[in-house]
Amino acid sequence: MALKVWLAAAAALSMTSCTNWFFGRFYDATDTGELKGKIIVEWLDPDRFIFEPDPNEPLTFRRKDNEVIQPQRMYTDGGSIPPALRAIKSYSPWGYAPAFIVHDWLFVMKQCKIPGFEKYDLEKAATIMAEIMKTLMKDPRFGGENKLALYSMHEGVVSKTARDYWDNGSCDTPTGPRSMAGPTEARSARSMPRADTANTRLRVEFSF
Repeated sequence: MALKVWLAAAAALSMTSCTNWFFGRFYDATDTGELKGKIIVEWLDPDRFIFEPDPNEPLTFRRKDNEVIQPQRMYTDGGSIPPALRAIKSYSPWGYAPAFIVHDWLFVMKQCKIPGFEKYDLEKAATIMAEIMKTLMKDPRFGGENKLALYSMHEGVVSKTARDYWDNGSCDTPTGPRSMAGPTEARSARSMPRADTANTRLRVEFSF
């Protein structure tokens, strides 16, 4: 949804000592925070999901200054990574799912005028996404640090395309029942969901 990452040029950069130093400076300047909770998404169509906040373990990010962000029910596509880049390590639409979900929620807040939206602009939303990505990178379970990925995704979400969507995107929120009949498939954030042939919709849990 909100995350339109056009990374072809950045992904093609060679990791010389100069570029490594540049990305390293951005990485070092990015704060981390406290991330907890669970991500539950319901598949609707290719690249279209509903994020459902877990009632017992809601996805929550606490920033260094103690600001707390807790996404609510919304549409999402994870990270809108161009298909040509999805085979590259760390450029999966769900590779940094908590960061992408929170980033999408900040766009929803702005476009739907949800109370508190005034605190955020495009740059702050991008900074928060980067903070969550770095928080995940500090945990070896999620692939370790990737300074290029952090920088290039941040740049993608402050692009002209992203700014146009921030300024002109319309409010679009899910309607209808909040729960889905049928079995639930639980998977880790790095696992592929398996279709449930008994239901045309799929509910997937991503834990971290």
